[in-house]
Amino acid sequence: MNSKATATEEARADIREHAQATVSDLGSLAQEVSGGSELRDMLMRVAKQTASLDICIRETQQSLATSQVAAARLADRVDSASEQLKSLPKTIDIIKVASADM
Repeated sequence: MNSKATATEEARADIREHAQATVSDLGSLAQEVSGGSELRDMLMRVAKQTASLDICIRETQQSLATSQVAAARLADRVDSASEQLKSLPKTIDIIKVASADM
């Protein structure tokens, strides 16, 4: 019976070790699942930030396009004003001649 009792105690010790290892494994798994939840939440935040960034990029592109159109219009006006300035001395001469004839 002594060997039977020893075998029983060894079996109980093995079961206890196995149970403790299982609990430890379950604890690790629970931490991983918890970490997975944190990772999912982090990915959700990144996805929202990416969507927000995409909106900002689109708005910036629209603003840039508007600015480019305005810059082109301004360049046209500057060219027109430059042409008018070039012809200004001739206009002044014409006015001088016309006023002298009066």
